[in-house]
Amino acid sequence: MKQKNIKIITLAVMAIVIIIGIVFVSIYGFNKELRFKQCQSIEIYVENKVDKTKIKEIANEVLGKKNIVQTVEIYEDMVLIKAETITEEQKNNIVNKVKENYEFEQTAEDTTINTMPTTRIRDMYKQYTLPFIISGVLVLIYMAIRYYKKGILKVIGRTILFPVIGELLLLSIIAIARIPIGIFTPVLVIAMYIVTILFVVIENEKE
Repeated sequence: MKQKNIKIITLAVMAIVIIIGIVFVSIYGFNKELRFKQCQSIEIYVENKVDKTKIKEIANEVLGKKNIVQTVEIYEDMVLIKAETITEEQKNNIVNKVKENYEFEQTAEDTTINTMPTTRIRDMYKQYTLPFIISGVLVLIYMAIRYYKKGILKVIGRTILFPVIGELLLLSIIAIARIPIGIFTPVLVIAMYIVTILFVVIENEKE
């Protein structure tokens, strides 16, 4: 009886977390890493190969540490700096400080502040969609063959339902805790998928 009560309480807590997560996503959306959210940027053509570490130090000094510095040309002679917001004063300070270290023609007045749109989540991870679907179908086929004696519909239902609940729980926690979605999120999703599939295997083996 106690074990049954624990299962009921666990399912209730998971349901509450998922509902709260849905509410958070509906109101606030997911928190994204800076590279994927709407931000502002400036490009500086330095005309010589830049030391990205030095440019990063300048960006941190002017913008704070929440910024991205990238080289965007094959010769690494142009630098792109992104931050949530960049004011005219900050832009001028960055360009002038870079000029203290490099000689180039571009001036602060020539430098424009660009607004970069947010990246949609489906565009962030579209390259993972097909491999994930293929692996999911293969796992489903394996489970149906391996445990067909326990009832194919039951096995298939578990193999679909448990990972879906697990992923919803993970995404809900990410939304509630405002964990930034970014390049490492697929690792968490895959890890949760593996854990839930192992749980399905354990449940099937116990019966």
